[in-house]
Amino acid sequence: MQPNSNIQQDNGFKLFQPADAWGIIFLFVFITIFLLGVGSVGSKLLNIFYPVGAFIVGWRLYFRHPVLYTGLVWWLFFLTPLIRRIADFRAASFTDPSSMLLAPYAAVIVCCHTLYFNIPKTREQGSTPFVLAISGVVYGYLVGLTNSNNFISVTVVFLEWVSPLLFAYHLYINWHRYPEYCRNLQRVFLWGVLIMGAYGVYQYLVAPEWDCFWLNNAPGVLSSMGKPEPLGIRVWSTMNAPGTFAVFMAAGLLILFSCQSFLVLPSAGFGALSFLLSIVRTGWIGWFFGMIFISANIKPKQQFRLVLTILVLAALVIPLATMEPFGSTITNRLETLSDINNDGSFKERKVLYGLLIDDALQSYIGRGIGVGGGYDSAILVLLFDLGWIGSVPYAGSLISLLILIFKSPKKTKDIFASIVHAIILQSIFYLFAGASMKGASGMLLWSFLSLGLSGRSYYYKSSLLQNSADLDMKYNILVDAEKP
Repeated sequence: MQPNSNIQQDNGFKLFQPADAWGIIFLFVFITIFLLGVGSVGSKLLNIFYPVGAFIVGWRLYFRHPVLYTGLVWWLFFLTPLIRRIADFRAASFTDPSSMLLAPYAAVIVCCHTLYFNIPKTREQGSTPFVLAISGVVYGYLVGLTNSNNFISVTVVFLEWVSPLLFAYHLYINWHRYPEYCRNLQRVFLWGVLIMGAYGVYQYLVAPEWDCFWLNNAPGVLSSMGKPEPLGIRVWSTMNAPGTFAVFMAAGLLILFSCQSFLVLPSAGFGALSFLLSIVRTGWIGWFFGMIFISANIKPKQQFRLVLTILVLAALVIPLATMEPFGSTITNRLETLSDINNDGSFKERKVLYGLLIDDALQSYIGRGIGVGGGYDSAILVLLFDLGWIGSVPYAGSLISLLILIFKSPKKTKDIFASIVHAIILQSIFYLFAGASMKGASGMLLWSFLSLGLSGRSYYYKSSLLQNSADLDMKYNILVDAEKP
């Protein structure tokens, strides 16, 4: 399913190597499954073991196997909400807030090591935008601590803000590993789309007990996530909301176009069907724009293969999506795309802007991170949480990175580079529908911004080395020719 890529695929059977890395990963997975299987006591113990274990495994991989470390982080974001729901169900006790949800951030916080040792070299490394964005978030955190007595809740929200930035900074500082990171990301999302997609279809058809238990107990989610019954759930799969699942699946379905594996078709089939069953229109539109961008920025031969792949995928998914029990759910949502003005969520967003935009524009200092309610708007969240003082460096950094990445676009043989750019544009589009610059969605935005910038650095410096090598070769030839 990949029309030529400069990112080489790992065709050898090298799974589960190196052994010491996979040993500690399997141990973590085994203990997690064992505690879930024990019952109530084991599930309650997971509230402590799971985030601590994620930090320990992340710490070890970070220092010894940095590429596998990035894969661990993505898998924690993929699966942690589902593991939390199963644990709560097994313990027959809904836990909110749940410490288990801190596991992905516990693994990411290890990247503070990268920040600590590299921040003195900010100018020479060109990492100023990331440092400025982090400083804006730290400012919002300090204001939040000043305006709130709840240190824990403010700190948890701060982790949602700062983790995507720390991870992106780590990826950029290690730009020389760009090809390895890309190969790892392809493998992670190939399996991730398959597992999340298959579980999403299962979730819709069966409505597992742990998902229904969570729907019935979590405050404020039942109205927006369907009914706790088969064929009534609005799919969110292994994640914690349809919107978050949709943005990850939209990115994953694009990444599949750069993969070469017998798993691509089943992954794409399950992924696309569950993506449609999430009935998140913003995600659908983002995926469509991403496809247009990719097709416009690759070579004609690659465009032909891409179109052929889309036709095969359409032949696989459309018959399933139009027949029951899937057809009515998907078709009813598709029909609302032509009547946005009468859509309830669109009206609510307009009212929200009308009520709060004046206060937000006058929020110079800000209320601080973790203070006040959440808003379904990136602009309102930025201004209320960070104020103008924190928002200017944060938004300025985001804009400067976009300019750096897209200032000289050109068609490339590396389809993965085009996919990275498409996912960046997707993520920017999602900002118009919600605060997707933090938490799990923020991981996509900032990580792919970092990969886009890393790709530019990698190819630019590789070309300099190649040119230097060519000059040395020509010089040696001239010297040899002048010898008597």
